[in-house]
Amino acid sequence: MPLPTNKNQLLSSLQAAYSKLVEEAAAVPSDLQRNPELEGGISPCDLIAYQIGWGRLLLSWDDLETRGETVEMPAPGFKWNQLGLLAKSFYQEQNEQTLKQLLAQFEALEERMRLFIESNSEDTLFGIGKRHWAGQKWSLAKWIQVNTVAPYGSARAKLRKWKKSNPSFHRTCAKSRAVR
Repeated sequence: MPLPTNKNQLLSSLQAAYSKLVEEAAAVPSDLQRNPELEGGISPCDLIAYQIGWGRLLLSWDDLETRGETVEMPAPGFKWNQLGLLAKSFYQEQNEQTLKQLLAQFEALEERMRLFIESNSEDTLFGIGKRHWAGQKWSLAKWIQVNTVAPYGSARAKLRKWKKSNPSFHRTCAKSRAVR
């Protein structure tokens, strides 16, 4: 997916990717939401917890820098070569939440991300070196793209693949249609 070149494109791509992922996730029956059968041995809940975790991190990096505090990337206690452990921490943090609760958190996060994008100028979003945490190679827009839009698309693809290849998903959906 090409990087958007302006704020409106960035907002549009974020909204489209978010909406498609939520639509896909909302169709997961409640008895399968914690079923760890998706690629990588994760559940639909874990998949959404991961999106929430990275989105919150991105916003926290900017919040910390804005307040003049030190930004530890990717997260306090984690190094870039420990992303698998970081992902597991996202799953663990949200392991008591239902998919419905996670989707509500995801909706609130998407709203915060949209407001973050809207509150920054085109130059701040697309210029290089506008935030110390973003470095001298990537714009804020690229950080947003690789932590939201792109993984939302990948997450949706994982859900779709799982649904197509999962007999229990089809049985559960058939049962719920028969009950109606």
